[in-house]
Amino acid sequence: MNPQQTPTPQSALRIFTRHPRLTLSGFALLGIGLGIRHRARTLRNNELRQKNSEGSLYVSVDRSGGGV
Repeated sequence: MNPQQTPTPQSALRIFTRHPRLTLSGFALLGIGLGIRHRARTLRNNELRQKNSEGSLYVSVDRSGGGV
């Protein structure tokens, strides 16, 4: 009978060194996703700040790309 071994921290992290391209692409995708989230949050916060500012002439703008 072969007892099931629990992975040690060294062997659990070995996948990062054994598959560097997979690790690099994973980090690249993570960075792209975080950049998109940051940009969306910044746009939302700027729009809310303009909308709630006192004496503003805020007009909602549709960002769908369609023109008038």
